[in-house]
Amino acid sequence: MRKFFQTLLLLLFAGLSVAYGQGFKLDISEKSATITLDRAKKQTLWLPIDNSAKEVVMQVKGSPLYTAPVTVRLADKQVECWMPLQLDKSTSQIKIAGCKPEYVAWQNLRLGKNPNPKIEDYRQHIHFSPEIGWTNDPNGMVWHKGEWHLFFQYNPLGTRWGNMSWGHAVSKDLTKWEQLPTAIYPDSLGAIYSGSAVIDKHNTAGFGKDAMVAIYTSDYRSKSMRCQQQSIAYSLDRGRTFTKYEGNPVLPSTRRNFRDPKVFWHEPTARWIMPLACGKGMEFYSSTNLKEWKFESRFGDKYGCHFDVWECPDLVELPYKGGTKWVLFCSITKDAQHGSSVQYFVGDFDGHTFTCDTPEAYTDWINYGRDNYATVTWSNVPDGRCVALAWQNNWKCCSREKFPTVGYRGYMSLAYELQLVEYEGKVKLISRPAREYDNYFRKDVFAGKAKVEGKSELCRLEKQGSAYRLKLEFDEIDAPQFGLRLSNEGGEWVDICFDRIKREFRVDRRESGAVDFSEKFPSVTVAPMSAANCQKLTLIVDRASVECFTDIAASSNLVFPTKSYNRVEIYTVDGSVEVKSEVAFGK
Repeated sequence: MRKFFQTLLLLLFAGLSVAYGQGFKLDISEKSATITLDRAKKQTLWLPIDNSAKEVVMQVKGSPLYTAPVTVRLADKQVECWMPLQLDKSTSQIKIAGCKPEYVAWQNLRLGKNPNPKIEDYRQHIHFSPEIGWTNDPNGMVWHKGEWHLFFQYNPLGTRWGNMSWGHAVSKDLTKWEQLPTAIYPDSLGAIYSGSAVIDKHNTAGFGKDAMVAIYTSDYRSKSMRCQQQSIAYSLDRGRTFTKYEGNPVLPSTRRNFRDPKVFWHEPTARWIMPLACGKGMEFYSSTNLKEWKFESRFGDKYGCHFDVWECPDLVELPYKGGTKWVLFCSITKDAQHGSSVQYFVGDFDGHTFTCDTPEAYTDWINYGRDNYATVTWSNVPDGRCVALAWQNNWKCCSREKFPTVGYRGYMSLAYELQLVEYEGKVKLISRPAREYDNYFRKDVFAGKAKVEGKSELCRLEKQGSAYRLKLEFDEIDAPQFGLRLSNEGGEWVDICFDRIKREFRVDRRESGAVDFSEKFPSVTVAPMSAANCQKLTLIVDRASVECFTDIAASSNLVFPTKSYNRVEIYTVDGSVEVKSEVAFGK
């Protein structure tokens, strides 16, 4: 009886919503609801969301954007945040299935202005994150007419994975990002999964000279089947709007794991090449027009790590010893504990087949931190640099209902420049922060040189509210272990250690701040350490991350301190070290 009266009150409230100026009428039954708008126009309906709620299915009638049903976690018991449903003059009704009359969402629907309070505790300064919603893999990265375009896997209707679309942001300097409207929404072929974008300089596809062409995976799911196919869309206005090709999919398939096309132009054979993640290997396809694709070869069934399926390929050609080498990226779950990582292979590519230089069992990694996945490069970079970006997160920690950020979830890493060096008889891929960051950080804010034995405070950073960079050189080393600790007044810290005995470079974030949202988050990451007499280390510390670069390794890790780390302490164990340091703040 009590439940009956609660339901009755909710229904009465819904019926009165128009009279109170809400701009819509709400009709609720036991398992569904219909929202009818007073006036169909360009406007935003803010949906109350709770990450712990079950998903319900929503159909936006007549919408040119939401042409396929979407899922949302409508607030059943409490409102965590609001997500924007973009409407226009063709939409007057929204139908929701799988909901209940007692949901608190019904009295918290909002039409018009953003009702979310501004909570920016962990919003980073030079790492992109969406203004609202969920993000994972970077997609469609292309430089075009002075802009670095970043498309990304995006859920505009929630802060957990779902409704995969392509979000869009642009930057002129890789440090300040402008988020643009969602570029590509799901359709009848399925969700819009990862892919790439190219500038069709020769108009091979017939969409127009210098058309921006997005190549992506259509992920189709029904009760009876799931398959992944490749589709394309094009833009003639600098990526601001896209038109889907009417002949999609351009590469049909019935396979479940057949995704993430990273297309590039191969000049020697005058064709487009598409590396594609296919189960536990990569396949290569070719095309002269981006519409018709031919299978060329397969690689990887016996090479590298196979803990899980392979994802997010990229194949790039880099200078090496007066010639070039090709590097193939592969994103994968490294192991049950570490989770998301990116392995790579060095070899040669003739336009048909990738031939690996290293033994089948050999594996190397682009980054040894916990939060660096789906690394891919920008195409069409004007000065020939190889510039890459990764998703700064880990599937082991990010996809559950709890996460420290509110209203948005997910970051991109710093932009990296990639180069090949020889190390211990093998070709090794090295990451360095992109040179654009040199213009962001003020030079010589603090610099010094000192001998350290035991513990010594390098500096206290009085300025808050920006990212900062530390450049350190450790020389005259006679200590078996040395490193530095970042900390704040709350007793939270990150420890960064060189271990000469184990030849390891470690980052310890177990006491870094908020760590209890996932049992996998508190961790110590381990990277190789070279035998060099002088160890160089660059750290870029942002509001929620610490990214480290040594002479042979990179380590990217998220952190969630209650306050920024403003104290830097150098330490040694059983010996001394001479330290040269430079600290610079962001603008």
